[in-house]
Amino acid sequence: MYIDKGSQRKKLLLSKIAQFRLFDDDFMSKVFEDDIEATEFLLRIILQRDDLEVTESKGQVSIKNLLGRSVRLDIKARDKTGKFYNIEVQRADEGADEKRARYYSAILDANTLLPRQKFKDLPETYVIFITEHDVLKRRASALSYKPQD
Repeated sequence: MYIDKGSQRKKLLLSKIAQFRLFDDDFMSKVFEDDIEATEFLLRIILQRDDLEVTESKGQVSIKNLLGRSVRLDIKARDKTGKFYNIEVQRADEGADEKRARYYSAILDANTLLPRQKFKDLPETYVIFITEHDVLKRRASALSYKPQD
């Protein structure tokens, strides 16, 4: 009896894909990776801004920190005004907190300016956590962190 391994593998993969949700980190990153329109649509909904235009969208962006903890951003986007957005999908309650958002924002800031570039050129950055549960108990499943000036 002949067993078609390619067909079996395809069925297995389709079965796994059918179980994915956008809260699955790898799946969401792939859905939005290099898809400017999808990222723009998501940010417009979250930020309630119809005027937002995304010019760049990257998934699973690693930012190395030689002196401390490195990070991997689920989605890093940039809009036409130069603002940066980091969208993090957090299925588990642990890890979706304000200090992590603050750290990610700091890493984005630290890796934005070029040597000798003026601090006034530092763009605004936003870190947005999309969570399955209301981890901060604020009756919202999407919260953004904007550092204080």
